[in-house]
Amino acid sequence: MLQVYGIKNCNTVKKGLHWLNENKIAFKFFDIKKVDLTSNLINNWIKNISTPYTSENLINKTGMTWRKLSEDEKKLPLTKENIISLIKKYPTAMKRPLITNEGDVLAIGFDENIYEEKIK
Repeated sequence: MLQVYGIKNCNTVKKGLHWLNENKIAFKFFDIKKVDLTSNLINNWIKNISTPYTSENLINKTGMTWRKLSEDEKKLPLTKENIISLIKKYPTAMKRPLITNEGDVLAIGFDENIYEEKIK
């Protein structure tokens, strides 16, 4: 069963969940504001990202959370350690939804073509 990480009121998450439901794909939803995103979990995502993604895709640089970060935080290089630190401190800074299957990252955000290719 797929694991979907996001927040319910995010429009992109809503699109992703709608697509999964329309295609009758079973998933378990994890609200990133309510679950503990551990360093091990985030590190596992980074280790198990596949193309077309990189670990930098885990951070949403267009979202409200990013815009509210200090200039110093925005200037940090997106190393594995900094990505883990940012997501732990600001869970909503991560791009959503993040969809995994047995630890493998299948999709970050919503792109119907990628969902068709990697999930369906």
